[in-house]
Amino acid sequence: MTMLDVQDIHVHYGAIHALKGVSLKVEAGTIVTLIGANGAGKSTTLRALSGLLPLSTGAIDFIGQSIGGRPVHKIVRDGLCHCPEGRKVFPQLTVKANLELGAYIRHDKTGIKSDLEQIYQLFPRLKERLSQAAGTLSGGEQQMLAIGRSLMGRPRLLMLDEPSLGIAPLLVQEIFRTIKKINAEQKMTILLVEQNAHMALKIADHGYVLETGKVVLSGKASDLAADPRIKAAYLGH
Repeated sequence: MTMLDVQDIHVHYGAIHALKGVSLKVEAGTIVTLIGANGAGKSTTLRALSGLLPLSTGAIDFIGQSIGGRPVHKIVRDGLCHCPEGRKVFPQLTVKANLELGAYIRHDKTGIKSDLEQIYQLFPRLKERLSQAAGTLSGGEQQMLAIGRSLMGRPRLLMLDEPSLGIAPLLVQEIFRTIKKINAEQKMTILLVEQNAHMALKIADHGYVLETGKVVLSGKASDLAADPRIKAAYLGH
């Protein structure tokens, strides 16, 4: 089943034409990655999908419904959750309070408690730091918290924007393993924007390559990883 169908979307920042006809599909239960250089339009695509940026033209269908132009909070309620670049945790609040805020649209106390326990199993470091202010965590721990907070909303599709940015290499491996685990064990559909193309293509099923606001290549992640053009441009070969 196609969960997300993005059709020829254009986005402008004032006079700047940031996205120039991006089309992509995300099938239910898969990991799809968007790769490309800085400024290619990866984060802009996610912001457009989550309603943070208005479309100039084009259409976005999520689980068979049009969500182009829909308010952000309603898109979240529909089950499309955006874990932003730079983590954006609430630094003064505790780890536990940050996680609980992720469930603000929910009222099922038993389910919330059960999901918190799942987050602690996924990220044992967070359980050790529940009463700690989020701003005192390391970059990697804040990324774990941001992903955990997103999962507390029980999304149908989780969009992750640059989860490896500014994180120690050892923790990058751990975070990518966890993303794969979330997909495999929770059957979570994931759209991943990532500059670390090697890691992204390793865990993804399908990939899209963006350059200057356009999709220039797409295909199975394993095929893209083996493509000489991708190797030369993004994988350092």
